[in-house]
Amino acid sequence: MKTSDIHTLVTKIPLFNRVSPGHIRELLGDVEVRTFAEGETLCEEGNESQFLFVVLRGTLVIQRQGVDLAHVSAVDIIGEMGVISDSPRCATDKAEEEATVVIIPKNRFIYVIGFDSDLAATLYKNVSTSVFGKLIAMNDHPLEHLGPDSKVKLPTHV
Repeated sequence: MKTSDIHTLVTKIPLFNRVSPGHIRELLGDVEVRTFAEGETLCEEGNESQFLFVVLRGTLVIQRQGVDLAHVSAVDIIGEMGVISDSPRCATDKAEEEATVVIIPKNRFIYVIGFDSDLAATLYKNVSTSVFGKLIAMNDHPLEHLGPDSKVKLPTHV
């Protein structure tokens, strides 16, 4: 896939709303495009968050403790929460079918936003919006992804 095609696809991802083409070029300056075979793991729950993944083609399944939580397809992004919050992966991501992704290293992402506070603010706002949308989606189907023997403690206070 040509670099210009990747840039065009990336601009369609909500994380990059209101991000200039120049900043997108900077963010994509040190990336790898890789195809994962069906069933191949991109990252595992609990591991250090080292990369953002932009799905260009195919579908990924997001799993937590072996339970399917979501399916992600082109053009979407995964890994943004762990990279920005500097927390371990909260889920395992696998190729549900052959999938091609752009891999953006965390250090590249942090380096680029470190030079521009407006860019950082825009990206953080976009991540917050993305996380909010994911929480809403989870609330639309509360706990249905958990098995009958799950020992989930729900909050007792608000």
